[in-house]
Amino acid sequence: MKEELLKKLESEDKREVREAIEALEEFSDPEVVRAVVKALIAKKSKAVLEAGKSLLISFRGDPKVVCEEVISLFEHPEPKLRQSAIDILASRGDLCLDVVRERLIENEDYNMKKFALDILALVGSERALEELAPLLEDENPNVSMSALEYLRNFSDFKDRVVELLVRVIPKIKDMYGLTTLASTVIYGEIKDERLVAPLREKLSELSDPMEKHWVYKMLIFLGDRSVYDEALENARAVGMESDIQKDMEIFGGQE
Repeated sequence: MKEELLKKLESEDKREVREAIEALEEFSDPEVVRAVVKALIAKKSKAVLEAGKSLLISFRGDPKVVCEEVISLFEHPEPKLRQSAIDILASRGDLCLDVVRERLIENEDYNMKKFALDILALVGSERALEELAPLLEDENPNVSMSALEYLRNFSDFKDRVVELLVRVIPKIKDMYGLTTLASTVIYGEIKDERLVAPLREKLSELSDPMEKHWVYKMLIFLGDRSVYDEALENARAVGMESDIQKDMEIFGGQE
């Protein structure tokens, strides 16, 4: 029966392929995984893709086989294939992270590193956070800023996230970095007094009022009332007084 189903994966009838994939879910040998991944690439069908994705997520055999085969989907330009690969690999948690590091994180193509970050953020484990950490200092800002933004996904490991932020703050040099940092800290609700000192130090290095504005927003969020007067004065210079006043109202009464 299995051989017949595998043969049907080569059919031009996409419905037949989908039904064959659904029937193959009861099998747990590597041959099935390889054949299904091959069918996903060849058929370019939403129904086939969904059936294949379901099988690969629920596959009861060796999960490393799924990791090693599915990672190849990133070699194909079809966005839906790549997104499915992200979901499948993330569903395996830490089990696929060795392959993710070897094939994506250590890849010279920054797009591959960004796919890795998508996976790590979905996994959300302590191991995933450690795999993400080096990417915070990647030379490509598309990678490093994505890594910074994804720190908010690791709220279960707040102490480690704060340690990483303290390390990153001195290295942020532009508006893109400051706005990404502010988004991560404020919307990620990463409220920790250990962030205050490096942010004050960063503030002392800045001369642009708009850049300073974002640091003030973070300090106000963190409960640093000592900056209120200078934050308001700075905000007036860039026409953002109401924004700062709103932050003071929202965060000023919080402990």
